[in-house]
Amino acid sequence: MLEQFKNWCNKPYYLIDNFNIKTSMVLGVGLFTYLFLYTFQPYGIDQVVNANHFLIVGYGFLVSFSLFISYFILPKLLPFYFSVKSWTVQKEALFLLFSFLIISTTNYFYHTAFVAVYLPDFSFIRFVSVVFSIGIFPVLFIIFMVERHLYRVHNAQPANIIEKIRKEKKENVVIPSDNIKEAPLVLDIDTVLYAQSNNNYTTISYLENNVVKHELMRITLKKVADILEKYPQFIRCHRSFLINKNEILNVEGNARSLQVHLKYVKDVIPVSRSFPKDQLTS
Repeated sequence: MLEQFKNWCNKPYYLIDNFNIKTSMVLGVGLFTYLFLYTFQPYGIDQVVNANHFLIVGYGFLVSFSLFISYFILPKLLPFYFSVKSWTVQKEALFLLFSFLIISTTNYFYHTAFVAVYLPDFSFIRFVSVVFSIGIFPVLFIIFMVERHLYRVHNAQPANIIEKIRKEKKENVVIPSDNIKEAPLVLDIDTVLYAQSNNNYTTISYLENNVVKHELMRITLKKVADILEKYPQFIRCHRSFLINKNEILNVEGNARSLQVHLKYVKDVIPVSRSFPKDQLTS
């Protein structure tokens, strides 16, 4: 059960990186927050509306401001983390939770400074739960609309959309050598097929103009695995091999002896007995 949950968390997910969509989310959720509070007046907001309804505009503005930080500032500060090709369900969940935390924090200070006089005291924890209960609806609605937009624009089956988007995005990975005299290997991440250990050396196999090439570098396979760790399509299926599971053609053998055939590669890749077979196909 734990392994299945871990695999689900590491599944590819769509990272919203379109400027227009992000701007719509930033402004739309802020506007929704204002309209929701003004229309339904939950949690005693009616007292604020009766005193000065412009105060609730501040909540909506800070929601938009917080989402601006999440969708525009954080990706600039942490580009290595906000990668379309390495975005997963787990990253999306953490991102949404962190966004709600930013929204809660900015609005809590605003609430304490300007609005608390009209309402009963709110602890920070309760305020977070209130923000979550209000914010979850527009977020889910926008996620639904974004998915519909993706299906329409990319004209693909839902299961293939994320992979199609990832292939459209070019992203290079730099694999340095432990030999300072040797230039690092810079590759489009989608061209890497597999890596094979040879003691303190590793052979990187990749595609160049549809031709398989091999580069022997002075670097351990563990270091290569660490570099590629953020890309969920790379798995270390054997102590001597790391493969790009997106390039798997088929898997054959039994529980005692599994082998992987990769596209463009004649040699078979061995799989450790302890390696879960479902990770090769998930």
